[in-house]
Parts: sequence; structure tokens; C-alpha cells
Amino acid sequence: MAHPAGVDPRATLGSTSGIARTYWPVPLVRAVVAAIAALVTTFSLDHSSIMGLLVFGVFALAAGVLGGVFGASRLGDDRASRTLFLVQAAVSGVAAIAALALSFAAPTPPAYVYLVVAWAVVTGLLELVAGVIGRERTVLARDWTVVGAITVILGIAFLAVPPDFTTNFSGAQGVSGTMTTSIMAVGLFGAYAAIIAAYLAIGAFTLKGERVRDTATDEPARDERSAS
Repeated sequence: MAHPAGVDPRATLGSTSGIARTYWPVPLVRAVVAAIAALVTTFSLDHSSIMGLLVFGVFALAAGVLGGVFGASRLGDDRASRTLFLVQAAVSGVAAIAALALSFAAPTPPAYVYLVVAWAVVTGLLELVAGVIGRERTVLARDWTVVGAITVILGIAFLAVPPDFTTNFSGAQGVSGTMTTSIMAVGLFGAYAAIIAAYLAIGAFTLKGERVRDTATDEPARDERSAS
């Protein structure tokens, strides 16, 4: 498999500095996509199933497909993790196509809920497995485990949302409205996106910090070799 410029395919996954040099942009890209999804959901007045499907479809395409392929390409010779993330990217691609198609053909609350459930459970388990099998070999395993677990929890939470829920409510000062399945589900997905955006961004800058420290440590060593 071809490796991007600057990626050392021989870098051991147990080496923090080796991973930092190659992998830190991956969680950053995923975090940016998730943050955009969270912001769109938060500031949009439209929490319909159509909106939910469109946001989820774009998120699955950008964070799942592009993020998965990009991440797999920067994992060196770790075939097991690379395969899991490529499968995750393929599942996200199917989910993205289905979401965008359903947003035009059948934008119903059950379609949105069950599609997100299927995607979250499958991709979450794949990332969780990558974290579990990699815990003895790579510092990335912790982030994979956490994000995978949060994604599985999203699927479980979506299962708890009634597919045909509608209720009227009234609040203080005569404020009233209607709570529906789509409003709850879209809001829940926005919260999920915000959580993983924050977590992945912290992970990315932590790895970048390791890269900077490693560079600073290497410079004196290079100077000594040059002097000798």
C-alpha cells in the first residue's frame, strides 16, 4: 500500500513519537467534521428528519469515509487496524448514500433513527475492536476505544427514542410547542458530534505536542552527531 509523503511505513505503533509524526492530523480532520455537524445542528431551527438525514449523510461521508481511508493510510504496517478502519469507511459510505437517498425518497423519523442505529453500532464496534486489539501496541488504542464506545452508546440511545413519538408541551410564560422523534434524534446526534469533536481535537493536539517534543529532543542529538 502506498504511503503519503512524510509517513514512515516502518514506524512502530508502540512508538509515541512515530505515531505523532504520522497520525495526528487524522483525529483533527474527524474533529473538524464533527464540530461542523454539531454547529449546524445546534444553530439550525429545522430539526426535521430531512435535516437529520442530510447532516448525518454528510457527516458519515466526510468523517467516516474520508477519515477512515485517511487514517488507514497512515497506520504503517498495522494491517489489522488498517483493515478495520477501511471496513468502517465502507460501512460509512453505504450509510451516507442511504441517508442522502432517504432524505429525498423517504425522510421519515423511523428511517433516520434506524439508519443511525445501524451505522453507530457497526462502526462503533469496529473502532472499539481496533482499540481493544491495539491496546498493547499503540497509544492510539485509548482514543479508538473511547470514540468507539461513545458511538455504540449513540446507537443504544437512538434505540430508546420512540420512532413515532409526538407530544405537545407548554412552559413558562405561555411558551408551547411539540416534541417529536426527529427533534429528539437530531438533537441527540448533535450532542454526540459535539462530544467526539472535543475529544478528538484534544487527542490530535496531544499527539501534535508529542511530535513537537520529539523534534526538540532530536535536535540536540543531531547537533552532537554533526559535531562529532
